[in-house]
Amino acid sequence: MSSNLFSKIALLPKLIKDGKAKYLWNAFSNRLYSKEIAFGFKRDLSIPFKKPRTLKPISIREFTEADKPFFIDNPNNGFILKFNTCYIGETKEQVPCARVWLIDSSENNKLRATWGNRFPQLKQDEVLLENVFTVPKYRGMGIIPAFLYDVAEKSKDLGAKYAITFGEVKNINTTRSYSYAGFSPYIVRNVSYFLFIKSIKYEVVSKEYLDFYNKSINRKAVTK
Repeated sequence: MSSNLFSKIALLPKLIKDGKAKYLWNAFSNRLYSKEIAFGFKRDLSIPFKKPRTLKPISIREFTEADKPFFIDNPNNGFILKFNTCYIGETKEQVPCARVWLIDSSENNKLRATWGNRFPQLKQDEVLLENVFTVPKYRGMGIIPAFLYDVAEKSKDLGAKYAITFGEVKNINTTRSYSYAGFSPYIVRNVSYFLFIKSIKYEVVSKEYLDFYNKSINRKAVTK
């Protein structure tokens, strides 16, 4: 049994204690059978890009323990907490409203041990932005594009030339947000489960996917 599986089993009591039984059930069901197709988005940080406007101006800083209560609605399995650097976006009233992890190549071994091939191994000039989340009351204000833009710009301090992130192809709102932040698709990831057996494949962005992407960023966003 792999150490990764052991860590997942060890996490179960905490998830149950934290009232995440529904999350556990969804995770179990997805591993019986599911298929997820996601764009891998990339932004070339050497190309100037105008910061997107937002209805709620924000600033960014590193996450602290005091911020935790603001993100209790953020559904994740806890593995993301293993990574070193997390940023939040906060309003001018200093209220946390968004969160994302910034992962660089120094954490490649941790990235592989945690998620296998779900994410590509990062080059020295690349960073991964993962588990981006907006506090529900602040959604619909255009916060995420500005937030991701600022965090990507911050990654230049680490020597990054490229920032990458992933979002499901079917999630039009996510696609539009990433586009507004200066990201565009560079790869397609297919993750499928059948009877707990996982398969991960990457492919180039075909004309069909590119056409779908272009239509997505030009049509009215779907309101959840």
